[in-house]
Formats: sequence, structure tokens, C-alpha cells
Amino acid sequence: MNSRIKKLRNFLGLTQLEFASKIGLKSSISEIENNKAPITERTIISICSVFNVNENWLRTGQGEMFNVLQKNYNEFFSIFKNLKPVLQDFLIKIAKDLLDTQSKL
Repeated sequence: MNSRIKKLRNFLGLTQLEFASKIGLKSSISEIENNKAPITERTIISICSVFNVNENWLRTGQGEMFNVLQKNYNEFFSIFKNLKPVLQDFLIKIAKDLLDTQSKL
């Protein structure tokens, strides 16, 4: 489970401090990732809730990392945050155009 937490954090593009802060963890996530601190039930629940992680994946490695809808959401925003602001604006315009087109179908 420790390596899956690290994999998740890296996928989300978060530092250890950012990840820990988002799940309300006061101790170092480094200790968890390096198997030097136990993973509490509270930590598991927080990770799954905050990031919409598939609990079965987190615990066993089976299944998808994210619940299906969240996987697409996370992938989209991972790409979006790495774009330059001008391209972010362009992508927003395209998304709005797609919504408009969808409503006409």
C-alpha cells in the first residue's frame, strides 16, 4: 500500500507536503511511502475520499486507481495544470464550444 500511495501522489503531481495537507495528515508522508510509519484506517479513508481513489486498489492493488469518473477528471486536470495560461484559456473555449454543440444534438 505504501508504494501505491507514492504512485498516487506522483500521478496527482503533488509534493509530499501538499499531499499530506490535503488529507489532513500532520506527520510526514515520506515515512508512510518508505514503510517507516503505519497507514491508519483514517488515512486510507481520507485518501479515498479526498482523491476519489478506489479503496480496493489502494488496499490490494486490484482494479483501477480511481473510481471511473474521477479518473477522467484527474487526467484532464493533470494535463490542464501543465498548460501555459494562454492554452488553458483556449481549452476552456473549446470545452464551452463542445457543450454548445452537445446541447444541439
